[in-house]
Amino acid sequence: MLGLRWVIVLLLGFVVLGSFGSAGNDKACQPVKYWVFENGQWVEKSEPRIWWYCQEPEKIKNFEGFAFKEKPYGLLKKPESIILHQAARELSQLVGIDELNGESSRNLSSYGGMFIDENKGLIFVYVRDEKDKEKIRKALEKYKGKVNVAFLKGKYSFEQLKEEGEKAKELFRSRELGITWLSYQNSKNRLIIGLESVSPRNLELLSGHLDKLRIPKEAVIVEEIDLKPLNIENYGKLSLIQPLSRNDVIRPLMGGIQFQVPGHNYCTLGFPAEKNGIVGMVTAGHCTDEGAPAYQPDTSDPSYYIGNVEIKLWSPAQGDMAWIKTTVGVTPKVYPYFIIKGYKPYRYQYVGSTVLKSGRTTGLTGGIILDIWRSL
Repeated sequence: MLGLRWVIVLLLGFVVLGSFGSAGNDKACQPVKYWVFENGQWVEKSEPRIWWYCQEPEKIKNFEGFAFKEKPYGLLKKPESIILHQAARELSQLVGIDELNGESSRNLSSYGGMFIDENKGLIFVYVRDEKDKEKIRKALEKYKGKVNVAFLKGKYSFEQLKEEGEKAKELFRSRELGITWLSYQNSKNRLIIGLESVSPRNLELLSGHLDKLRIPKEAVIVEEIDLKPLNIENYGKLSLIQPLSRNDVIRPLMGGIQFQVPGHNYCTLGFPAEKNGIVGMVTAGHCTDEGAPAYQPDTSDPSYYIGNVEIKLWSPAQGDMAWIKTTVGVTPKVYPYFIIKGYKPYRYQYVGSTVLKSGRTTGLTGGIILDIWRSL
């Protein structure tokens, strides 16, 4: 009888804990409107921006199976995010994507994008070829039980999306369209085109331009992104064209884009900040050296210099952060199109709140605040 009571108490505990998690997921799963081209016309749809957090992998439309039978998550099992990121980096190396130069390795020619779910320890990969799937299985076999790969059926390869994206840059010549954004999105296996205002007329105008450029409309997702339209008078000034990738040369600087310090691997700029009235960028300390020069997107060209690392902290007691005093322009944005409007101290953060992260390796990911340590 006593054992039965404990079972009931435990079950009630799981129900209560589950209710806290669902409150955060409700916010993360709020739908966002977008438009796709289906059956000869533009159709409005809605879906959460981090949709893969809001449903089981097996229920995803393009789901084609897992790489391994062993799942890294369960009722009493939570994956380790550090191990997940290690596996994601190894997979990135296997893929061999060089987004800066628009090239991809032939190791996985059918690769079409990658993103992760930290809560479930999953790496989602768009891939079409069975041989490519097998290469991924072999590369990540040592992570079985700790990380899993969910294969999604992708229609377009990275090379195809890059090619269509380069052609789509011509859209910035049109003032009447009001183009505010252009990128390829790993989680959608599509090109994202942002319009200042979406209307039947603007969608019709866009269709005409896409037809002239021979870009398949089915490869495009349209979103209403309320930013200042980007237009170019001189097509040679590439800095005026919206970057397709967070690994491009991006000026002014923003959060969520790639940078590098000599002697270190690629890293992500965190967010713009002021120190004693001087503008700079906050980033992770482990990929920097105090006093070292920083470059965006990498160290391959001296002209990519953006400033020096003035502060580096990296210890369990101090945390993992650095501050770069920049010599180039900085904008209050986080890639791809998030505008920074302010900040909240930790005392105004709550367990169950949704947090998004924008990184150069794993892209846009999100999670739920599980605990808050006020002793730091």
